[in-house]
This record gives sequence, C-alpha cells and structure tokens, in this order.
Amino acid sequence: MVVNPSPADNARWPLLEGRAATVFATLLAVATLMMLWTWTGHTAFAAAGCCTAAVVFAAGFVRARAGWAELVGGPLDGARVRSTRADRLRGACLVLVVPGGGRARYGRDEAGRLVYRGRDDSGES
Repeated sequence: MVVNPSPADNARWPLLEGRAATVFATLLAVATLMMLWTWTGHTAFAAAGCCTAAVVFAAGFVRARAGWAELVGGPLDGARVRSTRADRLRGACLVLVVPGGGRARYGRDEAGRLVYRGRDDSGES
C-alpha cells in the first residue's frame, strides 16, 4: 500500500529532483553515439553508447530497489512511502493521512526504521 498526500495537503512534488533531465540527456547522448557509429563505422562509438546505456539502466534498477521505506506499527503498518520523502525528516516526524480520516505521525527509531509515534490531532503537517 502506497500512501500519498491528500489534495487538501497542497503537497507539490518536484519533477524527480532533476533526475529526469539527467536520464533524458544521457539517453540522448546514447542515441547520438549510435548515430555516429552508423555514419562513421567506428566501433568505439557503439561500445561507448552501449556502456552508457548499461550504466543508466543499472542505476535505474538500483534506485528502484532502494526507493521505498516501510512503516512499522500504527494504522499504516506495512505501508510503504518513498524513501526520499522519509529521508528529509532530520529529527522531525513524518505526518501521513490515514485512509478513512485522521493523521498518523511516524518517526525514526534507533535502527532507522519509521515507527508509529501516535495520532496527529493538530491538523498541520
């Protein structure tokens, strides 16, 4: 279960924090290297393009596997949130909207897990 903020939270998500532009530029470079290979016939362009594409896909797989943090306890036990959102905590609590109404606070414990810290009745995030 993935928990997203409600529309009432007015949360704005940055465009992948600049990663989309980096991946786009890198894959554009791969296409350019492949075109240079077809025009010139030099296999060095093909090798460079294939290596660059392999690095982009490997980085994507690593990012996809490490992109989630699981919540422990409370009404959202077992739910997963984006780890980039959870990494921004720095001592504060993460306040999430509970399906059916209400809010729950989650904070880091000694092991670094996101553990239930109680209900949030303040109405602020």
